[in-house]
Parts: sequence; structure tokens; C-alpha cells
Amino acid sequence: MMRFKPLLAMVFACSALTGVARADDDVFDSNGVKIRYVTAGEGEAVVLIHGWMGDSSMWGRDAAGNTKLDTTGSKGFQIIALDCRGHGKSDKPHDASKYGAEMAADVVRLLDHLKIKKAHLIGYSMGAFIAGKVAATHPDRVLSVIYGGQAPLIVGVPASGSNEVEVFAKAVEEGKGLGPYLLEVMPPDKPKLTLEQANSIAKYLYGGRDVKAFALAGQSLSDLRVTADDLRKCAAPTLFIYGGNESAHTQESIAAARRVLGRGEVKVIEGGDHITTLAKPAFGASIMAFLRSHMSK
Repeated sequence: MMRFKPLLAMVFACSALTGVARADDDVFDSNGVKIRYVTAGEGEAVVLIHGWMGDSSMWGRDAAGNTKLDTTGSKGFQIIALDCRGHGKSDKPHDASKYGAEMAADVVRLLDHLKIKKAHLIGYSMGAFIAGKVAATHPDRVLSVIYGGQAPLIVGVPASGSNEVEVFAKAVEEGKGLGPYLLEVMPPDKPKLTLEQANSIAKYLYGGRDVKAFALAGQSLSDLRVTADDLRKCAAPTLFIYGGNESAHTQESIAAARRVLGRGEVKVIEGGDHITTLAKPAFGASIMAFLRSHMSK
């Protein structure tokens, strides 16, 4: 079961951007929902937004799995990682109206809470959707934006084509185990599992986690769509970064979004897929190079 955990639970190794240094851990009230965040370092703000069913520890963790951010190599920046609502140590409402656009609003409210006028945004997977929503609705708050492993959801641009969220939500609703979800997302080159085996692994991976909140967050992602015109209003420097072994659907979505936007740097991390790209040294190095080249001070 251990070999599936890092693949299916979005548990990533630390990149060159973050590691295992001491950080400040706090919560704030975001329109009635408590949002947990971690900060480290001083300087221009960089907000890290994790992927679906992940949490802030994907950007760096200690031996116990707690979020730890390292400012080594990122002098001049204040690194801020939040647990999106429904994830990590943030509140997990079971009301569908509490997700979608509210997840992007949490980022803006966090900046307000910390009295930060503008920040660099880095979103990975679901985090890229959230970053895109912030860029489109609050362009004046964005210094730069990095879309990792995905692109912003733009009206009229085809999505990645994955039915992962629907399969997960259906399994949660039926309450017979999350084995069907694992069977759906299991890479074709992995050993085939029986439903019983898949349910057993899923119980190990997701036992004790709020899968209802995960499902609601996932089902709300379409509410993060933005219009091309609104997204173009954000003139901040933009980077699309993804693994060379990313799915064809995702690569097509990224290319289409970049064409609609009409600009944006691109960095392909050779040998990385949607899961392993974050562990590649080139991922963190490329991000730091981009951030340094677009510091406002």
C-alpha cells in the first residue's frame, strides 16, 4: 500500500523552493470559515496554492508530515502557504455554496489579513484554477502568477477531459468505499487491482479524512472559470510550468489557455508527470528564477 500513497494522496517531496525550516502557523476567519496558513521569510509575498485533496505540506514538510517552509534560496521573499477550505487544517464545510469562487476569495482575504497589497501567486493543479480566478477578479493584487501542472479555467477553452472528480464524488455518495476511484485513476502501467484490494488501499489512504469536503471542493471547480477578457486584464508576468510526461489533455489545455491569453512563459520539466514534477529540482529552480526576474523591488 505504501507505494500508492505518494501517487494517489498527492504527497510530494520537497522542491528546491521549500524544505524543512521553521515557519509560523496560524488561522484567520475568511467569511465565517477558518483558513489555516503557514508563513516563512521576509520580503515580497509569494502565495502557494496546493492541489485537490492536498494541503500546504505539499510545499515542504518535516519528519512528522507537518508543513515546514524553507527560505533557503528564496531570500527577499515571504513564503505563504495556505490550506484551501475543505483541506488540511482549514474548516471543511459540507455546504456546496462554500466552495468554488470562495476558494479564490480566501486568497484575497488572506492578503488582506496579512496587510499585503500584492503577491506572487503559485498554484499547482487545482491551485492553478484558483490562481486564475484571483488574477481575473483581482488583477491589482497580483505581482506575477505561475500555473503549475494546469492552466486557469477559461470560458470557451476545453478542460482537461478528466472525470476524476465525478468518480470520486459518486464513490463518496454511495458510501461503499473509494476503491472505484482508485481503479479509475490508477496508471495503466501499474499492477491491476481487484475492487476489494482497491477499497482496502483507499481505506488506508483516506481513512479519517473528510472525503465529503473533498468531493464538494472538487465538484465546485467549474465555478472557478473566468472569461478571457477578465484574465487579460491581469498584466502580471505569467509562467506555465508542467512536466514533460503530463497528460496530453492537460498539455492541450495549457497550450489553449496560453493562446487565449496571448502571452506567458513556458517551462517544461523533463521526465516529470503530474505527481513527480514537484519533486524535480528543476521545478523549484525554475520558479525561483522566474520570481527573481520579476521582483518589483
